[in-house]
Amino acid sequence: MRLNNSKGKMIRVEGEQMKIVALGDSITEGYPFSPQESWVEYATRKLKIEIVNQGINGDFTQGMLERFPRDVISYNPTHVIILGGANDAYEGLPLSRVSANFSAMVEKCSHYGIIPILGLSTPSLLSSEEKFLAEYRNWLKDYANREKMVVIDFYTPFQRAIQAGGADKLYVDEVHPSIEGYRMMGETAVQRLDAIQPRGKWF
Repeated sequence: MRLNNSKGKMIRVEGEQMKIVALGDSITEGYPFSPQESWVEYATRKLKIEIVNQGINGDFTQGMLERFPRDVISYNPTHVIILGGANDAYEGLPLSRVSANFSAMVEKCSHYGIIPILGLSTPSLLSSEEKFLAEYRNWLKDYANREKMVVIDFYTPFQRAIQAGGADKLYVDEVHPSIEGYRMMGETAVQRLDAIQPRGKWF
């Protein structure tokens, strides 16, 4: 249940049951596998909470913003995990465009009383793409720090494994995780969400 405050924004009601939407691209969807093998499904099972997978293969942050009302707001979630930018980076889209899309999604969260959680994307093995992803990640970290938002760092565990020679186990191609890679993402999400609030005590 949500109530309007004096400024016309929606606010959360204490005791409201936790519900998360995971908004993203193929890496949220679970491509090239099914959503049942995604990091979202892994986190759902471990945390025993509802997480709606709204990842769409090939989507850009602009597309995520455009479908935000349908794929996030209409579900009336308490939280949304926003993880995107891989396709933007592949196309070489400038940070100014991508950051504007992230900011607009966070503003929608504020208006509708949804708590945004920003995801830092996994590394790309394509240097041309990773160059842009690194810019997006740095901006997201600064933005989250300024606005006091929670971040799920999917990047660091992958980067450490890559440096240790484990890329072949974590990827099926230069961008998409393997089953083991999605499991690592799921574990990262679970650890971060548990660190925010102990399981079952989000409100």
